[in-house]
Amino acid sequence: MTYDEALAYIDGLLAGQRPAVPPGQRLDRMARLLAELGDPQRGLPVVLVAGTKGKGSTSTMLAAILRMAGRRVGLYTKPHVSDYRERIRVDGEPVSPETLAALVEQVAPAVERTAGGPWGRPTYFEVSVALALQCFAASRVDVAVVEVGIGGRLDAANVLDPVLSVITPISRDHTDLLGDTLDAIARQKAGIIRRGRPVVSAPQPPEADAALVEESAATGAPLVRVAEAATLTGSRPGKRGHIVGLRTNGADFGQLVIGLRGRHQATNAATAVVAAEILLAPARLPVRAVAGGLREAVLPGRFELLDGTPPLVLDVAHNTASMEALRAALDDYFPGRSVVLVFGMIGTHDVVEPAAVIAGRARMAIITEPAHYRSVPAEVLAAEVRQHLEAVEVIPDRLAAVARALAVAGPDDVVCITGSVYLVGDVRGGLLAARPPAI
Repeated sequence: MTYDEALAYIDGLLAGQRPAVPPGQRLDRMARLLAELGDPQRGLPVVLVAGTKGKGSTSTMLAAILRMAGRRVGLYTKPHVSDYRERIRVDGEPVSPETLAALVEQVAPAVERTAGGPWGRPTYFEVSVALALQCFAASRVDVAVVEVGIGGRLDAANVLDPVLSVITPISRDHTDLLGDTLDAIARQKAGIIRRGRPVVSAPQPPEADAALVEESAATGAPLVRVAEAATLTGSRPGKRGHIVGLRTNGADFGQLVIGLRGRHQATNAATAVVAAEILLAPARLPVRAVAGGLREAVLPGRFELLDGTPPLVLDVAHNTASMEALRAALDDYFPGRSVVLVFGMIGTHDVVEPAAVIAGRARMAIITEPAHYRSVPAEVLAAEVRQHLEAVEVIPDRLAAVARALAVAGPDDVVCITGSVYLVGDVRGGLLAARPPAI
């Protein structure tokens, strides 16, 4: 199987009808698929990371810290921005095209055998997790850090038996699937907690925190709150990333540079460090591992800054909380500078509040449409943005929208492309060919 054939097979899993599966049985199909593969997850130490925002960043930082501490680490994150191989990494490197093709060749027959069962063919997301686990088992990693998808309780990754569960900040998103209260959403996320195993929780809104406390107590899982286990000081933007002082109950790590920009990354970094301390206990977590891991952790599309005039920011923010984090980062890194916004979203997320948050930071918005079958029509999204901003243009073609933004932006402006991973992924390759990442 060639690499292109492997990608075509994976993408083909997005199409087609499947039998209706009761919620309580959704994990059965995933378990059956792994059984067909010989249960590659068996004996694999796993960290599951759930939450609404910061999952990918926290997972990436945790994996980088563990690698700097001498562990061989597998990392699974989602979604990818430009290249499917971003999802599966070993020791910081994406799986090679040849390896991915070999993995799909191994997994595809098990997928087809499973397709004949009562639950139908495994999904794109289930197969992606299976590919990652197959890769990690073959690579003999010491630990696998696995980002959970939507929710937690019913996500494909929740068939795993984590040695540690991590829950990043919880806010409202996917309310049609998870519930419309923070309590309900938090209890879905808490589905990754395991009896007697530790769980690390980032600072949470009171309603979500109360739910996690109750769920942890019910499962006898020791709950470690990052707000009680770590102290952040002197958080500020820096030329090479975000700078923050970090002290935990176990050590003082001094001033650190976080390669992922934005003040919200300080919380993600603290969460990753506390999780790493627990994983490596009773050994002490080396300061150099934390400093090196946080500095070198990278993730496409997370306040990704490209050099040039005007500067250009790529960010996959798509819900209210992530838009607030993006707006704060724009204020921190570009105080007083106007923003020309390229904005497009898909209909699986609320558009009203995110549009209000980011439109208030722009002097002009160009509304476009991501390449997705559920893309919000540009005119519909523009109507929401016009509630908060007068200068709005509609250009459904994504590349034309970016070209227009770069043409109208002055040297003192900032161009920001956001709203959907599909939008950022579509335009990122061409922009990187013309502009290097800021260092």
